[in-house]
Amino acid sequence: MKVFILLSPIILFGQYLSVNSELDTTRGFIGDVFNWTIKVEGLNQQTIKLPELTSQDDTISIKMKNYIYKEDKLYGIQYELIPWDTGRFKTPGFSIRLLNNGKFEGDSIIADPIYFSVSSILTSSTKTDFQDIKDPVPVKGIFPIRLLLYCFILIVIVLGIAWVWRKRQLPRYHKIDYSNIEAPYARASRRLRELDDSGLIKEYYSELSHISREYIETKYFIRTLEMTSEEIDEARKLFPVKSDHLSEWIKFLYAADQVKYARSIPKAEMMLIHKNKVKSMIEQL
Repeated sequence: MKVFILLSPIILFGQYLSVNSELDTTRGFIGDVFNWTIKVEGLNQQTIKLPELTSQDDTISIKMKNYIYKEDKLYGIQYELIPWDTGRFKTPGFSIRLLNNGKFEGDSIIADPIYFSVSSILTSSTKTDFQDIKDPVPVKGIFPIRLLLYCFILIVIVLGIAWVWRKRQLPRYHKIDYSNIEAPYARASRRLRELDDSGLIKEYYSELSHISREYIETKYFIRTLEMTSEEIDEARKLFPVKSDHLSEWIKFLYAADQVKYARSIPKAEMMLIHKNKVKSMIEQL
């Protein structure tokens, strides 16, 4: 930034005064801001009266920026000059009056003008063709429809969550009455009595195998319902029963698997024999 200063020295009543007119730059483009500062140096008891500047035409705008004080005493002012056309311009005429005890003293002090030039940004560019048309700049509406819509959706979601939360069904826990639970032997015996042999043979053997497995599991706490017949056969050491009884039971399990997978179709007499074998095993174990 270049600052151009013009000093206007004046001797008034044996007192040396100077008016400093400063411009931050003498070259710019249309729409640039030129900061123009006027200061009066050498004041003693006097005060100054500054003129009011306004824009004279459409080629340049004048805007007062701020006053300049020194020890609570006005001694200058700063303006903003904004040109709206190209060419060579000069700072406006500026006259300052001195006051002593509220009375004007001497003639007006005139600040020398400073010349500055304004160019177009297009002439300084190497591209002389027409510039591309810029897209329209989006303008915010006065009524924030989108914001209100988002707020409405948010409120609906919050109310929906609250409604679902209030309508939820709380889990109800019931304490198990262990006094009504059947003993393993009683449950197995009851299921054997209720076993229907008039249905499908496959379902009959599936139920008969399940009765025996459930009985062993509930009595000895061995998960036989989750084990295959082969796994039970390989884990004989886990069962605290006699070897011959265990062998008979495993033999029945293999036979039941054959029926369940349609590899064997037993006769009615064999179905009764297997049922009695399971009943005998339950009574002996």
